[in-house]
Amino acid sequence: MFPVMKSASKVNGIAFCILLAVMLVYSIPKVVSFLRTQPDALALFLDGRLLRQLEMTYDREFVLRDTAIRTWADLQYLVFGEGSKGVVIGRNGWLFTNEEYMIPNDYSHAVAQHVRNIAEIEEQLRQHNKRLILMPVPMKLDIYAEYAQRRFDARTAGIYDDFVARLAEQKIETAPVRSAFLSAKDSTQLFLKTDTHWSPYGANLAAHEVARQHPELIGKAPYATQHVAQKGYHGDLLNFIQVSDWLVPWPLLGDNIPVFETISRNQSLDDAFLFDDQSESIMLVGSSYTKIDDWNFPGFLKESLQNDLLTTAVEARGPFQAMDDFLAGKQLRNDSIKTVIWEFPVRTLLAQKPSSNSWQATMNQFF
Repeated sequence: MFPVMKSASKVNGIAFCILLAVMLVYSIPKVVSFLRTQPDALALFLDGRLLRQLEMTYDREFVLRDTAIRTWADLQYLVFGEGSKGVVIGRNGWLFTNEEYMIPNDYSHAVAQHVRNIAEIEEQLRQHNKRLILMPVPMKLDIYAEYAQRRFDARTAGIYDDFVARLAEQKIETAPVRSAFLSAKDSTQLFLKTDTHWSPYGANLAAHEVARQHPELIGKAPYATQHVAQKGYHGDLLNFIQVSDWLVPWPLLGDNIPVFETISRNQSLDDAFLFDDQSESIMLVGSSYTKIDDWNFPGFLKESLQNDLLTTAVEARGPFQAMDDFLAGKQLRNDSIKTVIWEFPVRTLLAQKPSSNSWQATMNQFF
């Protein structure tokens, strides 16, 4: 016997047919419009590229796309208390990058390879009569572990000291700041709640530690830092919280940070840009922790060292890219530069092991 369609099944079938008809009516003008903009549609169709381009265009312009993404994000947040892939929601408005949770299985081998790469760079600098001082930046999850809501690897707390110890074995000079961060974290917010980076206070503390541990770098240039403003800051981790506004708890609405500016005591704010005309003996190489002006790390370092310095920093590319740029540039042959301070985020070590083909590409997604 043939199956008998019940009333509920009829309604579902009719609704499905109506949905197909609506999507067909909506899609046909989109397809026609797309084909008219393709000058070589036949060739693209024959090699398969036309369909791929049509699919990408359709997805991008689909009228319900943003609504669907927002609805899924709302459900993910309400049911699981999670944001999009890339962020881990902590307590009291704290957000963490998921990269700090991902310790690779071959972690020890990966760190050993990173240290070997750093040792090769140190040797190259030494051949050009330059001294390397590496300043590891601790992970936010390590410093503010009490605000983590999701369990993390027990090895996290030991990564920093293990890295510094391995560098010492290779006789590479360092300026460790983790102990100072742990001591000051309760009285001063050293990392932004909604961002992967340190706060201006964290940058200032790191600069003070470099000067304290290496007093031989302190000069006589009269630099001073002053608080010039206050501003709201949209942390990069908020980009992974795509929920509706009414669902966002107030602590996740962003950070408020102080704005600092460092100038010579002998110059006004308008003359600050003339600093680079002077003869510097220190080169600061770093990642976005150095590059982003909001942290003012180069300025704090000038003040702490009372010394001029040059800066080579790259945002969103990791610490190795900036060092590669410095080694490939003319400043490597600048005999007046005697010391290279390398700001190096420890979460770099959680990337896949470096190799000639893939390590830099892997690093790019971390910074």
